[in-house]
Amino acid sequence: MRKAITLLFCCCAMAFGASGMQAGILPLKAVNDNWMSKPIPVKSSNGTIDVMTLMRAFHAVWPTASVQAIIDAAGDNSYYEHDESTMPPGCHGIVFVDCEDFNWAYFHHMDGATQDVEARNYLCDNGNLLFVISFAEARNEVQPFCCFYYYDHAKRTMTPQATPFYNLPRKWENSTLHYYLGFEYDQTITVEETSPAGENWYHKYVFTGMAHAYDCSTANPYEDMDEEDGIVEKIPEEAVIKDEDNDRELYVNVDGVGSENGQWSVWLRDKNTGIVTYLFSTENTAEPRWSKMADGNGIAVPINEIAAGDCHNTLFIPWDTSKIFVEGCPDERNVWSYIIDIITKDVIQLPTNEGLIAIDPGKREIHMSNYLYHPEGERYSVERVYTIDGKFTGKEYRIAD
Repeated sequence: MRKAITLLFCCCAMAFGASGMQAGILPLKAVNDNWMSKPIPVKSSNGTIDVMTLMRAFHAVWPTASVQAIIDAAGDNSYYEHDESTMPPGCHGIVFVDCEDFNWAYFHHMDGATQDVEARNYLCDNGNLLFVISFAEARNEVQPFCCFYYYDHAKRTMTPQATPFYNLPRKWENSTLHYYLGFEYDQTITVEETSPAGENWYHKYVFTGMAHAYDCSTANPYEDMDEEDGIVEKIPEEAVIKDEDNDRELYVNVDGVGSENGQWSVWLRDKNTGIVTYLFSTENTAEPRWSKMADGNGIAVPINEIAAGDCHNTLFIPWDTSKIFVEGCPDERNVWSYIIDIITKDVIQLPTNEGLIAIDPGKREIHMSNYLYHPEGERYSVERVYTIDGKFTGKEYRIAD
């Protein structure tokens, strides 16, 4: 582990690039601002889908100097490793490509270049691929960033995925981040956080078979992050279990005074492996969004703006293992309810204010209570039925007083 991480940090010290700006090459800011905007079709002349196949497809839509440097140097080779002395003229850096074992490629800039890039394929449990490519710039004109794509063999398409770093538990305000993809067989992603004073802290994300999930944070990236070292994320001592299934447990914990009703966090524990994952913390001062849900459907909200009070109702969705239901009262008036994807960190807020009535696994429906004001002054509650995507089915029943 120590050797692997040492090589990773030496080979991939982030600050990406190739010299000059070639015709058609995009600045990294344009890539960072727009890469989520479109899926990417993938073509393969020989039918092989490896890291270079997906990198070339990415490059066809979002061309960068650093990826161009890899393509120019490696050509059609499935394995390529050369240093500065044997690079093509004008390409100032180190290129490594391995499509045979690790599906990993990188370009590390030298003098005269400005970018680094690193890319990997991760084999998903369903046989498809997760392609991750990370960029950084020596001049720091653009902060380092990662792009995530799900490649579907049947559709031959790379679809942008939300990054797993939404709720990264930063140690310092105004810190900077660098991203390191796992070395060789290591499928983790390490996020290096650097404080304004130059101190470092490392956050580890593990591949779950479909996506990366937060695992733990440590001051020492060279040590194995295991329980014996005492740095694996643990369930807080005062946390309360809210739901469980055959393989997992859901916990909530009060963390501090984030608002008048406190700041709470939600945690996941795998019963088989013991791995604990911090999912998110409530932000009970988040802005009300009732007016944006006037059509009766739920809306997407950021995961750092979940106003669920003390998360008193925290449940697994029975028919979708990637989703949970969380609700609570942050304002001493309304119950705010959410459907949360624990893999992608996508969040849907439901347009109801009295909370959950029932979850129906057979019909795959969520039944909610909503308090209404009649134009003539009458007040009453109705039961409304929603899909897991937060869509109102049109089913509505008045609840008897």
